[in-house]
Amino acid sequence: MTEQNKLWDFNGEYGAWKREWDDDWDHRSPFPGQDTKKYKGKIRHIYLIRHGQYELDDKAHGLTPLGKEQARITGDKLKHMMEVEQKDHYGTIKVKFSSVSSSNLLRARQTAEIIHSVLGGDVVLEEPDAKLEEGMPLLPIPRGKTSFDTTSPSRVHEESVRVESGFRAYVHRDIDYKRKYLRSKKKDTIDEGFAPEKEEKTEAEKPEHEYEVICCHMNIIRYFVCRALQFPPEAWLRMRGDNCGITEIIVYPNGRVSLGRFSDAGHLKNDQITFH
Repeated sequence: MTEQNKLWDFNGEYGAWKREWDDDWDHRSPFPGQDTKKYKGKIRHIYLIRHGQYELDDKAHGLTPLGKEQARITGDKLKHMMEVEQKDHYGTIKVKFSSVSSSNLLRARQTAEIIHSVLGGDVVLEEPDAKLEEGMPLLPIPRGKTSFDTTSPSRVHEESVRVESGFRAYVHRDIDYKRKYLRSKKKDTIDEGFAPEKEEKTEAEKPEHEYEVICCHMNIIRYFVCRALQFPPEAWLRMRGDNCGITEIIVYPNGRVSLGRFSDAGHLKNDQITFH
């Protein structure tokens, strides 16, 4: 194992990257040996929004006037998605956002508050979460010769734990099948997380979709994407994204993951697109 990976491998669970897909990446898949079942649960759409442009010369790093406008326009985009159904050959998509979360840093909180004020209605504004704060997930590969020369191993070791804990808290399938199975065995009841294959799926039983918004930071978003898609996590810095770009991670009930979009800034005009 390289020194790079040693910095990351703080808990012994996520070591060298493998090509094979890990069905139990969130530790919520059925136990081995259980009967073949079809999955229930919601299809989770996790919308990761990078904060708006912020004041570089202000230690608080609050949003600039343009950053606030970027957040407002992003809120308008998300509201439009809720108001207008998307229809194509594969069916109709009706989006309904349930919540807006953010890191505890000012620029992310302000972005979340502005987006929430536009969405309104029944959308919940969650308390800021320090796990979503900007940080160093792990040393990237490749990296410039000078960019990370002053990055201490202790900083990476500490922040990587926090960033990974944020990923585990927010990116996972809807139902924890192991937990439900254990509960059902304890109660001697049928596990509600499963349904026999012979049952026919009616229109009303088609999977529900759940949509949530998380306003955070580009390092967090890049790392979450790598981890969710099971790409080498050291590749996080190979992606970039602009302020208020929209990234969508889709987690299906069976644990499979798709990237719906990455740092989509098409809702902003060209002179409104910024990187800091």
